[in-house]
Amino acid sequence: MMRYVTVPQELPLSEIRAGDACFSPGRYVRFRPPKVSMKSNFVPLDKLIVLRDSRIVVKKDKTYQYAEIGDIDVGTGGIVFRTMLGYRLPTNRPSVAQYGDILVSTVRTYRKGIGYVADDGDNLVTTNAVLNVCGVTDFAPNLTLLYVYSFLRTDFFVEQVWSMLNRGLYPRMDKGAIDKILIPVSYDERVIRYVSVLMQAIVEKEKALRGKSDLIHELIQSELKENQKRHQFQYLLPSISEVLALGRLDAAIHGSECKSKIWLIHNYLSGFETPKEAGFIVTPGPSLEIKILRTRINSEQWRKDYYFLITPTNISEWGTIAKEQFIGTAKHLPVIKKGDIIFGESGSHRSLVFLGVPYNAVVTTNAHGLYARRNDENIARAVFFRCIFDWLYKSGVIDLLSVGGSGRHFSPEYFEMLPIPKFPEDKQYEIARLYHHEAPPPLGKSSLDTFTDWHRRWNTELGIWELDREMKALHRTLSEVQEKIIEGKTVNVPLLETIQ
Repeated sequence: MMRYVTVPQELPLSEIRAGDACFSPGRYVRFRPPKVSMKSNFVPLDKLIVLRDSRIVVKKDKTYQYAEIGDIDVGTGGIVFRTMLGYRLPTNRPSVAQYGDILVSTVRTYRKGIGYVADDGDNLVTTNAVLNVCGVTDFAPNLTLLYVYSFLRTDFFVEQVWSMLNRGLYPRMDKGAIDKILIPVSYDERVIRYVSVLMQAIVEKEKALRGKSDLIHELIQSELKENQKRHQFQYLLPSISEVLALGRLDAAIHGSECKSKIWLIHNYLSGFETPKEAGFIVTPGPSLEIKILRTRINSEQWRKDYYFLITPTNISEWGTIAKEQFIGTAKHLPVIKKGDIIFGESGSHRSLVFLGVPYNAVVTTNAHGLYARRNDENIARAVFFRCIFDWLYKSGVIDLLSVGGSGRHFSPEYFEMLPIPKFPEDKQYEIARLYHHEAPPPLGKSSLDTFTDWHRRWNTELGIWELDREMKALHRTLSEVQEKIIEGKTVNVPLLETIQ
């Protein structure tokens, strides 16, 4: 349901003539600013932004940091640049990107395929299927690129993109369309600064999330490689006894790639253990089919006595809750407890350690989710196992051990094939701390001038789970401010003096 764009009740003849005398209501669906006194002004996007249109000729032996439309996270706006040699780039003339640019996907705009370049370097390049917004004009005083970016990430922008399209056409956002998009610009310089610092803090928290996730994998990889036994890996065809012990004939599990990757843990100096030996019991989630539940009400808003539903598709790539979903049913469902690990049984095989939700809600999962539980409720051990599982997944091991075609299933009985290395306690703690670590806010108070630095100092201490929690809190504040700007209402800026 559209919130911001509507079919007008009346039209001037000039607009009908401009629409080729078409009387289809869908042709005139768009956002129309309220005809009341406003605290903000609606300005066409083309009057506010500067587009970068520079490309380079690729040198085949040079290393580049490359991003295409699929590298823009539609959920957060983060962009992952991949290291690639020039000869491997899909185009000989990629577009140039720089720190602080906004990349707008021309084909995924309707899915919020809009991202902020938080990486730095002179070798950043992108696909040509993006609009690269590199600056703002002087049309609106005190405007910042972060302010514009914050509104490009909203439903307000996406609905306008949808409204420009003739029904049935594939949605695209080209240069010729930016003059038809309106952006609300506050008349108050302090409000513009407030929105900008909120967006900057969100961008930096998202980057910190990715950085800590990458560091976890680096620590696991280096600990394993630096503490190997003297034995060298030698691939041997599986013996009859090995096949019988595993009970599986699929080639991938007995192949050189799978065995060589698992060997890194099997050959670890301090040894390894299976999930069961480590104290974990893996259980499949409940089926939520209506024929079993009898009654089921889905909701995107929390209601009393509804279950908070964490499904594999709602888990982010770094192990947090990407989307809130709720379900109401009279049937009693298995309850996820704090410290439980939820795994995706198929598909992406993403995972998280459940550490709480911002509601007084009972949490469950579905049949596509598996959950592992320890009887001693040792959260640090659970976090470490989740990090090892994620490393195995990113290394390709989980897919190799999975069965089936599309989706690849990883059932509970296969978990005993996963080796958990017996890292020293301090190394396990170091890894777990990157994922889950509460830290008090920095001393002192923040203002508009110090807000970004204040959060930057906090980011260094928080774990991934806590960074995500604080990022969502900032998002909620930003959304409330943006809604007031769109409605033309007064925005109170709490950072004018100081804020705790």
